[in-house]
Amino acid sequence: MTLEVSPLVFVTVGNATQGFERLLKAADDAAGNGIFGDEQVFMQTGNNPNFRATHCQQEPFVEMHRFESLLKDASLVISHGGAGTLINLLQNGRVPIVMPRRRGYSEHVDDHQVELVKALAAEGRVIPVYEPEDLEEAVLTGKALNRQGVAPQPSQMIALVSKAIEEIRQRKS
Repeated sequence: MTLEVSPLVFVTVGNATQGFERLLKAADDAAGNGIFGDEQVFMQTGNNPNFRATHCQQEPFVEMHRFESLLKDASLVISHGGAGTLINLLQNGRVPIVMPRRRGYSEHVDDHQVELVKALAAEGRVIPVYEPEDLEEAVLTGKALNRQGVAPQPSQMIALVSKAIEEIRQRKS
């Protein structure tokens, strides 16, 4: 399935083995409530085999080149708080809406995504959403910021996380 329609809202939950239906349901409900206007919403749903979107197109996983294209071309990205996805977005000058996976909801083994999102939000690099009811306001903010465009700015934290990810990739090679 290839999406050629623009504008597009892209929702991604990454590839963690734990489910993340909290974000998927919130985005699908938002689409059903008209929060995205006439924009098409595409979800990369990851390891959530029982989730069925009512108002959005979905696929569990997409190839990396398509994933990068969706990140780059989407008018708005709503994401989990995974470092790899966030670095890709931030390097392209995007301000994503980010709902971190949380240990308390059994969405991850710890709360490192919460910590990363808080740090990036303090720098104005992401729009944090900690609970589904916060999504609508975040979408309005995100649309405005991404229409203006945001120039990538150097960040010591992003450089350190990027370096750590690259070192892990090299060890796996």
